[in-house]
Amino acid sequence: MTEQEVLLHQLAKQVMHGMQERKHTARQEGADGQSAPIVRLANQIIEFGMELRASDIHIDPQEDGLRLRYRVDGMLWETGEPFPLRIHPVLVSRLKIMAGMDISEHRRPLDGHIGYSCASGKVDLRVASLPVKYGEAVAIRLLNGEKRLRSMEELGLLAENRELLRQMVHRPSGMLIACGPMNSGKTTSLYAILQELNSPELNIITIEDPIEGLIDGINQMEVNPKAGLGFAEGLRAGLRMDANAIMVGEIRDETTAQIAVRAALTGHMLLTTLHARDSITALFRLLEMGIPAYLLAATLTGIVSQRLVRRVCPFCREPHEIAAGSSEALLMEGFLPASGVLWRGKGCGKCHGSGFLGRLPLHEILVLDDDLRKALLQRPEIKEMESLAHKKGFRTMWEDGLRKAAEGWTTLEEVGRVL
Repeated sequence: MTEQEVLLHQLAKQVMHGMQERKHTARQEGADGQSAPIVRLANQIIEFGMELRASDIHIDPQEDGLRLRYRVDGMLWETGEPFPLRIHPVLVSRLKIMAGMDISEHRRPLDGHIGYSCASGKVDLRVASLPVKYGEAVAIRLLNGEKRLRSMEELGLLAENRELLRQMVHRPSGMLIACGPMNSGKTTSLYAILQELNSPELNIITIEDPIEGLIDGINQMEVNPKAGLGFAEGLRAGLRMDANAIMVGEIRDETTAQIAVRAALTGHMLLTTLHARDSITALFRLLEMGIPAYLLAATLTGIVSQRLVRRVCPFCREPHEIAAGSSEALLMEGFLPASGVLWRGKGCGKCHGSGFLGRLPLHEILVLDDDLRKALLQRPEIKEMESLAHKKGFRTMWEDGLRKAAEGWTTLEEVGRVL
């Protein structure tokens, strides 16, 4: 185990010792409250996640103990052997107190928020609990409170894709969609686009759930379902605010989709996200949501689809020669460098032995030109639309991944794992 993992288990033993002496509570009052073992254990779990650059922390009660896992660069890994299950109730109570959640409620899902600061920085934590077989599972999403928002140049786009996206972004109206599964970087891309658009001449409004970053000069609104403010209601209100561009965090239902399309039709730039497998599938998803083909053809500017892959660690990267005629060479046909050499990480302390450090997106950008709009009006099959798009120069995420593997940004195995 690493030094941090050893420390976590030591703190867990101290919590157990305090419980046995019946002197332990989840909330410690008085000047020495921060030195209580449960307080230090909860803090250490969070700070270890910050050190690992984790996006999520999972605390799961199992029959044989309490499992602690961190999601780093999209992959979950466990911190050694499970902790004693007896510490689970007090640990969950401590986290609930920090997040402003009801510690007396154990039968239904809850959520809360923690603004956490320590010597290594600030982090915003979204905490969610879920009743399960052996107690309450807790998931903590880490949002870096000091993270600088990325520009379009920092999105990992190949040069031609960056130019395509920039052309679509600077059109005066239309709808631009970012699609992909959860945690694929869609919001990061939209924030970069908002910064590209942001200027004193434009009134830009966002409707988000939640607001994940603040941009000076843009009016950002957070939905509040309890108050009757959802995406559809926020979008209706935004249309009355003399907006040039509106960003809707996500199209979740038919009503929001229809309002978004009509907003784009009336001269607004509409940015949004949609859960869909790829760009072509997103087109048909909107049609299935009841959007008439003629309205979609009239308003849709383009679709950006993306996935995140792990980036080769720059501290331990090494060349890897691909044998001619191998399965790797056949997969990379047309993309493999003349040298026949790709790159991979051998594992080091910086990347915790994984060979990867950080993530980068794979993209595909579908631009609707006149031919694709005409085809859309005919309600073609998906395969027909894909074939026409390829004839117009459309390149898939798979091709984007092969190019980035050839340039040493990631590995062929990682592209295959994700796609």
